[in-house]
Amino acid sequence: MNETHDLITKSQRNPLLNMMAYLSFCLLAFHLTSASAVDSVAAEDEAVNAGLFEAIDSGQIEVKFIPLDTTNANVIVKNLTDKPMQIRLPSSFAGVPVLAQMMGGMGGMGGMGGGMGGMGGGMGGMGGGQSMGGGMGGMGGGMGGMGGMGGMGGMGGMMRVAPEKTRKMSVATVCLEHGKPDPNPRMAYKIVPLEEVSKDPSVRLLCEALGNSLVTQNSAQAAAWHLMDNMSWQELAVKNRSESRYTGNVRWFSPLELKTAMMVVSEVKRMAEKGADSYKNDYENDYKNDYEADSKDAG
Repeated sequence: MNETHDLITKSQRNPLLNMMAYLSFCLLAFHLTSASAVDSVAAEDEAVNAGLFEAIDSGQIEVKFIPLDTTNANVIVKNLTDKPMQIRLPSSFAGVPVLAQMMGGMGGMGGMGGGMGGMGGGMGGMGGGQSMGGGMGGMGGGMGGMGGMGGMGGMGGMMRVAPEKTRKMSVATVCLEHGKPDPNPRMAYKIVPLEEVSKDPSVRLLCEALGNSLVTQNSAQAAAWHLMDNMSWQELAVKNRSESRYTGNVRWFSPLELKTAMMVVSEVKRMAEKGADSYKNDYENDYKNDYEADSKDAG
């Protein structure tokens, strides 16, 4: 408790540290607690316990993935069995257009990807929708709102669906394939593991961060385009959301959102390279050294 108080006090003196420390603190908290939370929820009754994709493949549930726009989507889950389903939500996922799945190597519409909430793709050509990524927050038994499944580096949450009933989740998303048309409800998408879209652990961690509200959607969007589409920060800085010779142009990202995106990219890359456990040890050591240095200065 004292360490948490010291962290907050120190962070208040440094806005940059405040954001980075909060992000790291939340990641570690989710990573350490997600497994026990899943176990306690699953033990509540004799409901059928299965992973989301496992349940889809076995025909136990039907899942519809409906992109609303570039920033959010609906995930609708129907229990096809006569027993309650306790579904383990993945820490990340992707949604790809059905046409892209059918065409395979021939190329197709872009997909969508993320941590239960986005859309991921990687399938080019034919003017399909842009890939996206996002997250579903682990809500401990219910379907969450704008969040990610589990924390960065952790497990996903749990979702309970009654027999032959349907539940819906609204999830935050980011686009992953700059330059393709924006996803919309008229496009048919299918949910798949994120690894079918991107095997980059930094992208997975970013989607999980968005899903757990550790980063805002627009900052996550800038980070996603930087990671997935190799867009430079300068290109992102001059990108317009709208253009008009009468009212002027509106930038897609503010300077603060881009600065946040840069820091998020740095952190997810660091976590991806070192692993969650190593990152945790480094973070604790860095904080301890900084705290001791501040204590000496204060004395």
